[in-house]
Amino acid sequence: MSFVRTAIAYVELLRPINGLIAFVSVFLGAVFASGSFTSSTLIVAVSAFLVLSAGNAINDFCDYRIDVINKPLRPIPSGCIQRQHALVFSLILLLMGLLLGVLTGSMYAIIIVFIVSITLFFYAIWLKKTPLIGNIVIGILTGVTFVAGGVTVRSIKETIVPATFAFLFTTAREIIKDIEDIEGDVAQGAGTIAVRWGEHVAVVIASAFMLTLIFFSLIPYLLGIYSWLYLMVVVVGVDLVLVFLLVQLWRDVSKESCARIQQWMKLDIFVGLFAVYLGSFA
Repeated sequence: MSFVRTAIAYVELLRPINGLIAFVSVFLGAVFASGSFTSSTLIVAVSAFLVLSAGNAINDFCDYRIDVINKPLRPIPSGCIQRQHALVFSLILLLMGLLLGVLTGSMYAIIIVFIVSITLFFYAIWLKKTPLIGNIVIGILTGVTFVAGGVTVRSIKETIVPATFAFLFTTAREIIKDIEDIEGDVAQGAGTIAVRWGEHVAVVIASAFMLTLIFFSLIPYLLGIYSWLYLMVVVVGVDLVLVFLLVQLWRDVSKESCARIQQWMKLDIFVGLFAVYLGSFA
């Protein structure tokens, strides 16, 4: 296999878009909290990218049998990367992320990086197979990236709203991903919501998180936290999109449909963050 193809496979193993979301979230957490960022913010953002990438790699290491069915073109099941090499790669990324966390000199930042690192590995090995708890854990970790950004500027109060947004968005999306991956999960005995309790229950729970997000999105404006610009963008760019996706989810829970829905949700997170930015500073 050529060097270029191997390099591309390792990049795919990272799931760089997810890492980029974590990187940007740390920066936004700092900006939302103080209107600026520090050198520590950059260090923690890079650390978040590396730690999340390590978590993605170890997740593929643990899920390679499931991915043979659900995602056969992923780097490990396709044979582009050997399983043991993926493990070593993930450990290197994790070590780099932990070292960067230490370099911040902030005890709170160090604690967050260590807890997130440990949790990601427990998730890949055990929590992912636990109905709902695994989904909620990933949602919490996504929200924590904003709080980590606030920690770098010593203010976290203003990060609570975007962190809650991220938690609700991500938890709903993770449940929909479980529906998408049900075929491989059933074959390998994974204990996701869709496998243990059925697709209908998974749809109901995902819908509950999405509806909660829609109602929650109105609260910051009603409390005077964000301006009317926030309300306009969040209603048109987030809430209406979520309503449309909810309708699609109830109409069609096929693998292809769920894949489209969860990808749309990943993109719509950015619209929500843009709404928060406008509401805070415009």
